Amino acid sequence: MKRLLPLALLALAVPSWAQTAAPAASSAEWGSPASAPTTFSLPKPPPSAFAAARASTQATGDYFHDFGELIVRVRSVKWIEEICSETFPATAEANRHAYEVWLVDHGSFVEEVEGQFLVIGKYWGEASEAARKEGLTVDQLKTRVDANRAGLRQDFHARGMRSFQARCEAYPEILLSPQLDLERSQVELVRSVRLGPR
Repeated sequence: MKRLLPLALLALAVPSWAQTAAPAASSAEWGSPASAPTTFSLPKPPPSAFAAARASTQATGDYFHDFGELIVRVRSVKWIEEICSETFPATAEANRHAYEVWLVDHGSFVEEVEGQFLVIGKYWGEASEAARKEGLTVDQLKTRVDANRAGLRQDFHARGMRSFQARCEAYPEILLSPQLDLERSQVELVRSVRLGPR
C-alpha cells in the first residue's frame, strides 16, 4: 500500500478540457495547423484518477495533449496539499511546509510548466480566425485545467475517509518520492512539452 501512495499523487485522469470543441475532423487534433479545424480529440478519462496513475501515461507527441497531462500533474501536488488541509486541518501545517520544501527543489520546473500558458497564448494569437473562433481561450483552458481539482477531491473521497486521511498524513513523505520529481519521472511528457507546438 505504501508503495502505491506516490502514484496516488500522480493519479490524474485526462484533463476535463479534453473534449471536442469543433465538429469532428478526421485525425486533426487540437493544435493542428491553422488551415485545419481545431479540435480536442483525447481519450476519455478512466473511472478513477488512481487507475490512471497505475496505467503509465506516455507522451503522444501532441503538444497540447501532453501539456494538459503535465500541467495537471504539476498542479495536483499543490491541490492535494490544499484538499488535505481543508479536509483534515491537523495535517495543514506539516503539509504546507512539505510543499514549500518540495518547491525549493522543483520550483523552477513548476514555473517552466506554468509558463507554457504563454506559448499557448502566442500560438493561438497566430492561429487563423476560424481556429480562434472554434477554440478555447487561454483563460478558458486554465479554468478547465483547474476543474480537475474537484475530480481529484472526488477520487480521495471515493476511497473512504480512512484512506483519504492516511494519504493526507503521508503527504510529506510522498513528496520525497522519485515519482514526485516530475521533471524526471514524467520525462516523455516533459520532452514533448519542451518541443512546443509543432
